[in-house]
Amino acid sequence: MFESTKAHTLFPTFCWQHDLPATEAERLNRKLDAAVEALLTPRPALPPGHTFQTSQDLHQRPQFAELVQLIHLAGSGVISFLKLVHQAFEITGCWANINPPGAPHAIHAHPNNLLSGVYYVKAGSGAEQITFYDPRPQARVIAPKHSEGTIANSSQSMIDVKPGRMIIFPAWLEHSVPVNQSGQERMSISFDLMPSDFTRMVSPPKWKGLGVNERSEIKS
Repeated sequence: MFESTKAHTLFPTFCWQHDLPATEAERLNRKLDAAVEALLTPRPALPPGHTFQTSQDLHQRPQFAELVQLIHLAGSGVISFLKLVHQAFEITGCWANINPPGAPHAIHAHPNNLLSGVYYVKAGSGAEQITFYDPRPQARVIAPKHSEGTIANSSQSMIDVKPGRMIIFPAWLEHSVPVNQSGQERMSISFDLMPSDFTRMVSPPKWKGLGVNERSEIKS
């Protein structure tokens, strides 16, 4: 009896995917794999199920300069997509993660940054997904069963990953990595992005009040 119906998408949460051509990804990933292995040799002793992580300064090391260029290129595209007035940004941290077989990466977010991302160097069959969680806590208060999982009723979403793929997402968006069920290590390089000169360019209030002269002209 309705003339028309429409479902509105309110406050969508975006994740941006960037894929390198296969030949370029293979060449770059060989280079990155060797650079990360050099940083982790000899490997520290970790209990089973734990993840190896490097220091967070890879963006300052010359052997990762090519990846840094790709991060800046992808980040600039995301900043433009969001139509931010202040488009300059910096990499505030960049580090490698190595998940041995059987190792997950627990749910977490990246505080004190605007955007975060991850680039995949190695991700075999059984280790090719990243999970994102619904950022609306109220959405989980009532969780009825569904006949089919869709984007409209799911509290978490998985994105397939592969070597040469970069995913950028809001830094506040909680995410995790499932248990590595492949027979090989999964290697990724994570990074955080923040607007340059944040306190001067971004932090000031968005609204504008009346100036002193304008106040003096106000009459009762």
